[in-house]
Amino acid sequence: MFLSLVARAESTNDRLVQFKISSLQLFSSFSSFTYFQGDERNRTRLLNAKEQGQRDLAAIENPDTALVDKWKEVITYVERHEDFNFDGVDMSLEASWSILRREFNIIIDPLIVGKVNPIDVLQINMEIILSQYMGYANSTTGGYGVSFAEESLENKINALTQSIQQFTEADERFQPLSKKWGYINGTLLAYNSNVAPFVVLYTYDSMRKMIASL
Repeated sequence: MFLSLVARAESTNDRLVQFKISSLQLFSSFSSFTYFQGDERNRTRLLNAKEQGQRDLAAIENPDTALVDKWKEVITYVERHEDFNFDGVDMSLEASWSILRREFNIIIDPLIVGKVNPIDVLQINMEIILSQYMGYANSTTGGYGVSFAEESLENKINALTQSIQQFTEADERFQPLSKKWGYINGTLLAYNSNVAPFVVLYTYDSMRKMIASL
């Protein structure tokens, strides 16, 4: 679900929305862990994302049962593979992970409707792009048209570019974020270089810190 900027204007600090964001970061972290074949940097990234997701779920009062059960499946999959001994690229990891990601989002997306504020929307859409991008990076076929009927990554990137421009026009505090996004949006659209995922992940870390400071 790629969200519209038509959202509640006030800050909600909603715990379920925060869990949605941290779950997306876990999905992209596992894909980066797979892409870089379990190197220490991305293993640490994965473990940190898992721990953050666990904390955010624990902070939710009376979470949806189906959501909790599916999250347990996600965590079980991560823990089964976090010490995986890579011997070359294993595309089966991403294939199963993409199915889990899709199933989890089907459950959580209706639960956050009406709970998001514009900053939430910006970050959720940004994280959706990264998780889908890393999934493509791990795909043997690749291509923006292969994604279980998801909206094309290109459309999502272009929509987020417009959204960030709108934020920047309304508030100069978003100018550094806009510059960072401008640095990688072309890379996201092309994703044809082996170094591209490293650059994207590094820039995303900076963008997350910028959003947290707003």
